[in-house]
Amino acid sequence: MNSQSKGIQLSLLCLLILGTLPIIATSRTDDGNALAFAFWLSFWQLAFAAPVYLIQRKNARVAGAMHQSTRAFSKIHTWALVVLTGVLFGAATFAYVLAVDLTGPVTFAVAVQAYPLFALIWEALFLKRRKSTAEIIFTVVIAASMVYLGTQGTWHLATISSGFWLALVVPLLWSIAHVIIKELMNAAAITPSEVIVTRVLIAALFLGFACLLVQGPSGLLTTGTSWKFQWIALLMGFAYYLELYFWFTAVKYIDVSKGASITAPAPVVTMLLALVLLGQELHGYQITALVLVVACVFGLIRFGRKIR
Repeated sequence: MNSQSKGIQLSLLCLLILGTLPIIATSRTDDGNALAFAFWLSFWQLAFAAPVYLIQRKNARVAGAMHQSTRAFSKIHTWALVVLTGVLFGAATFAYVLAVDLTGPVTFAVAVQAYPLFALIWEALFLKRRKSTAEIIFTVVIAASMVYLGTQGTWHLATISSGFWLALVVPLLWSIAHVIIKELMNAAAITPSEVIVTRVLIAALFLGFACLLVQGPSGLLTTGTSWKFQWIALLMGFAYYLELYFWFTAVKYIDVSKGASITAPAPVVTMLLALVLLGQELHGYQITALVLVVACVFGLIRFGRKIR
């Protein structure tokens, strides 16, 4: 299996998990405590990631790769960027949970597919990667689809809710952090397992501090002793950990924008689960926006294969 095929297959696994995550998030107790949930799911991510990381460190080959010098970044620069991406991921996790609460899992899942647009922009601006006319056209259509979705098919910008804008913040933060992380891994400065552990640790510390600041110790204590709350947080943390591991491994082999394009049909999974498990009604504007996005995504994938 060549590296391109491996990256694509791992991205497809991410697609399935990403489609399930909004359903898990919306299944928790209806307490409105998105900040505490974001912290606890990050805590459980760390609980799953840390043992894998420690086991891999015993492998001399992996340990050697983690500590080899890098051509592009000094150690101080590397860890400064890791801390920055950890904070970005922490903020994105909170925005994710709150946006699902405000918009519902289906609209949120489609809105997150604005990711290829942001990723393409950052790759062009910061990594100086030239994009073709076809790629630009596809991403413009994705952007238009987001407007159509956010306005619930009316095209009246004033009708876009604050929850939908918050949903768009999630792929914005993800795209910035992922582009940085990909360059770090390409420079052999850090491995996927090390990325996940440090990213989740920093995100959990950031969210824990924010929760203590906003809610005090009682907020963490109350949610920490709720069995149902913790069960959903654990499930979300485990699924999110798997998605992160597959994703960071995949982007070592393919561009961030290409990996993001492959995962774009994830809302199809969300729609099916929302219909079957939650009994939610699907709206025409949601389906139309999704069809447009998926069509553009497959256009991006096909074009990418031609030029690589």
